[in-house]
Amino acid sequence: MRLTHQIFLATVTGLLLAASVQAAPDSEELVGTWYSERQQDGETMKWLTRRMDNQKYAALFLVCNGEDLSWVQKEIGEWQFKNGELVETMMSMEDMNGKKQAPQGEGVDTTYVDLSIEGDALHYQKKNSDTEFNFDRVADGYQIKCK
Repeated sequence: MRLTHQIFLATVTGLLLAASVQAAPDSEELVGTWYSERQQDGETMKWLTRRMDNQKYAALFLVCNGEDLSWVQKEIGEWQFKNGELVETMMSMEDMNGKKQAPQGEGVDTTYVDLSIEGDALHYQKKNSDTEFNFDRVADGYQIKCK
């Protein structure tokens, strides 16, 4: 009986440890709408990114000072997940200063590494940078605002 109890405890412990490990995502798991929020210098920065299964993305970025909007930026582009890296290629960007197109079909690439998904939480880091991002999966159509 004692050996059976030890095997049971070892099995349960192994399953718990396996469940708590963050898994590297695959391309399909990145499809959807992701939200992030962070406080910096007394302002709240909010990101909403929608990655579609046709490898396109749309992103909205807000900077809020309390309930007041300080900055807004929208991006449209393409994304790919290759060799464990997420590469987003911005094709156009619009902010409070106007719209900017990428030069003749050449997008601006940003690469993210150390991707992991745990439940509905996505984590990654900008390549060659200390900047980390934590996103939560939200429903398509999710709205962000400064309230």
